[in-house]
Amino acid sequence: MPNSEFPSGLFHSFNYNFDDPNGYIKELSQDTIDHLTSMPPFITPWQAEDIANDDFEGYYQNPMQSVTLSILTNANAIYIAANTGSGVINMANVRTAASELISNAQSFLSHTHRLSGIDPWTGTDTVNPYMEQAMNLGRTAMYITYQTDGVSNNAPILGSFCSLMIEPQMSANNNTLTIYTSNVVNSISSSFDIALQQTVHTSNLTGTQISTIVTHINNMKDYMRNRQIGDVDYYSNVKYFVDAYNKTKKLNNLGETERYLVQNFIGTDKAKTRIA
Repeated sequence: MPNSEFPSGLFHSFNYNFDDPNGYIKELSQDTIDHLTSMPPFITPWQAEDIANDDFEGYYQNPMQSVTLSILTNANAIYIAANTGSGVINMANVRTAASELISNAQSFLSHTHRLSGIDPWTGTDTVNPYMEQAMNLGRTAMYITYQTDGVSNNAPILGSFCSLMIEPQMSANNNTLTIYTSNVVNSISSSFDIALQQTVHTSNLTGTQISTIVTHINNMKDYMRNRQIGDVDYYSNVKYFVDAYNKTKKLNNLGETERYLVQNFIGTDKAKTRIA
């Protein structure tokens, strides 16, 4: 009897089309029916609906996407302005800093897409953390570090996800960057240089103002880059630990015959000491 929570069922979606001419398909016994009825739910109504509709998108979002895209917009505007003509004479450092910020922001956006589950793991990237892989490794680390270190918070799991948790800081920095973007764009003027016989572009910002803008841009790019590196390093360390744990765990789960084999034939003194 189908559950009323699944009025349309799912079996029809398998396209079963065997007419069973020999009568080999049999009704389940009452004991089996009772067993199936007693089982906890395998699927919820929303899962059945999404499966039936082939609708598996839209589960996740990147909380850093909006602010990172805004930073990219500002960085691009600064770079384009500082690159006016053959390049604004006194804004070479601004142009370089903005270019590096663009690169770091693009990398940070990709990094947070991976952490958010928007970009799933394809099985080829062995360096960067992805949501499911990082979560699974973090759970193992949480269980173990609670026993070894008494860690009673979720840092062992979230250590690979810290770039998703800095939106307030990124927004505050971007608010300042927005002001600097306007300052740069509106500061540029052109004039004809008689000696060079060409049009040149300059900014009316003072050296101190330009230096302040460059420092802020560099701090922003370093902040994103360092946070990304921190996530990747943490993930790498946890992955190494879990791999090492699994290598040692096998000696803790030996059956009687395996233990006999290790103790009497194939085990080194080191192995025998470990399982004693």
